Amino acid sequence: MKHARQMKPLEHPGQSYAFPTPQKKEIEPMTERKKNGIRKKLLAKLDDLASRAKRNELIKERCNDPMDQMQNRFDLDLTISVINKDWQTKKAVETALKSLDEDEYGICRDCGETINPKRLEAIAWTTLCIHCQEYYDGLDISQEMDFRRAA
Repeated sequence: MKHARQMKPLEHPGQSYAFPTPQKKEIEPMTERKKNGIRKKLLAKLDDLASRAKRNELIKERCNDPMDQMQNRFDLDLTISVINKDWQTKKAVETALKSLDEDEYGICRDCGETINPKRLEAIAWTTLCIHCQEYYDGLDISQEMDFRRAA
């Protein structure tokens, strides 16, 4: 029979979710070759984000047709959404590069646990373990629901 992991209460007020208690594991130091590979991957993502800049799409011609106005408004909202997401990803990549330089890469910024290497391979710029990410994803959904109720 496997032993259940100790859970510590969540430090975010009003939430009932508990994170696993971080187990202090000795993390083997990353080799320079591996660091350089990760850095290369992160810098490539920054270049990709820079090449996708869509600010020029924010400028639209004014039109009188209501359907064209609606379509332009939808396009504008979509473009702004993409720009915001790209900006958030850029900040996450920059944070990952900083943590790589400080030898803290692969450690969850909230709970201090080691982030699963497969998760880091898939999303090299992640700074949260899967448990903390699920918590924040849940917050986003609940805040969206509160907004919809207020509307």
